[in-house]
Amino acid sequence: MESLIEKLPLNINKEYLCYHSGKGCELALFKDAGAELFFKYVDELAENSFSLVNKNTIENNLFAFLKKDKTTVCIGYYTYKNELRLVVDTESDFPRFVPNVNVLQKTETTFWQFEVDHSLIDCGMCYIMRLSTGAFFIIDSPHTYSINDCERIHDFLRERTSDGEKIRIAGWFFSHGHEDHIAQFISYVDFFCKDTVIDCLYFNLCPLDHRDGADWMDSHRGYYKLFYGALERHPEIPVIRLHTGQTFYIDNLKVDVLCSHEDVFPEDNTNFNDSSVVIMLTAENTKILIPGDAGHEESYILEGRYPEYLNADIVQSAHHGHFGTTEDFYRLVDARVVLFPVTQIMFDGDFDRYGANKVAIDIADEYHIASNGTVEIPLPYKNGNIKHYPDETFESFKGVYDLWGYEYSAEYKEKLYKEYLARGGKELEEYKNGF
Repeated sequence: MESLIEKLPLNINKEYLCYHSGKGCELALFKDAGAELFFKYVDELAENSFSLVNKNTIENNLFAFLKKDKTTVCIGYYTYKNELRLVVDTESDFPRFVPNVNVLQKTETTFWQFEVDHSLIDCGMCYIMRLSTGAFFIIDSPHTYSINDCERIHDFLRERTSDGEKIRIAGWFFSHGHEDHIAQFISYVDFFCKDTVIDCLYFNLCPLDHRDGADWMDSHRGYYKLFYGALERHPEIPVIRLHTGQTFYIDNLKVDVLCSHEDVFPEDNTNFNDSSVVIMLTAENTKILIPGDAGHEESYILEGRYPEYLNADIVQSAHHGHFGTTEDFYRLVDARVVLFPVTQIMFDGDFDRYGANKVAIDIADEYHIASNGTVEIPLPYKNGNIKHYPDETFESFKGVYDLWGYEYSAEYKEKLYKEYLARGGKELEEYKNGF
């Protein structure tokens, strides 16, 4: 069967490595390529009726995006390793490459680290940005065991949407396919579709037939099925598969796609977290770096390709502050704010285990742990302007033990509970007689 790469009208006289990167999508990797190969392939496609939709440069890396009928081609030349990566995608259109002019200034642009319900689960991640138009851009969604979070997210958006108007989610982005990043979205679109308009979904999930997926494909198959099933039930929601080098715009938000599982190839991807799509958000002169659950392989790629562009004002701690990106990564990012999408318990346990957390915190002016309450960051970011919401959720220690077998001393549980109450949390009946 002829590959998608072979069907392109290109004079390919150089060996390449081929990677099936998803349904209707294929990547060719040319090593020791030289920038001249980038321009050669762009010209050859243009000469064969492909329209050059957009050209882009991120640091010293060159990107071109071409289209013919329903076939899109993304070409990236990376100076770091002198390599060219060419992606053919027959299933997805491009995002909006053109900046928006005269964007409606309806409200202040604001970024929230949303406190997911961690009563029964120690992971999960959700960030919400309200754009200047009043619409929202959402990053990921909580775990299945964050039982009521689709409703909590809806209530949060509803409270910040004018009466009589539907909630408008201008974009919902998913970093990767782990359950604690996609599960509550599945519930949200089924329960609240009548009250919500979703303009577009953005992601690039690693295929389950990946050559390195023996250890993870079966465990993820069920949630992939549920996720794609939700998309089938809601064909009114457009979907765009993201590829590295794309810079696109949603209202007053700029989004740079810096890395995905397509960039890890041909290196080992047995760590499913290295399938995360890494994005840089820019709004109101503030840069926010979202690495998702990226691990060391993606970290090395990012450090090599973008040693200057990684610099950001705010960074989400990769993989919840567990084993993720490296110490050098955080030195390059040099962020003033570090956001940890994790519980206080896991933060305490990981801090001495992973030096990257300490490096990030030592550099920053402030850091915030998601389980301790939603934090609101008005943009542009200024030191001292972050607002803390009352802590809404607290561990059900019996439930945590029954599910996961985690045990903690009575002293530690009491300490956490007192801190929860001090942050504005409501007293809980199950702890009225102590621990």
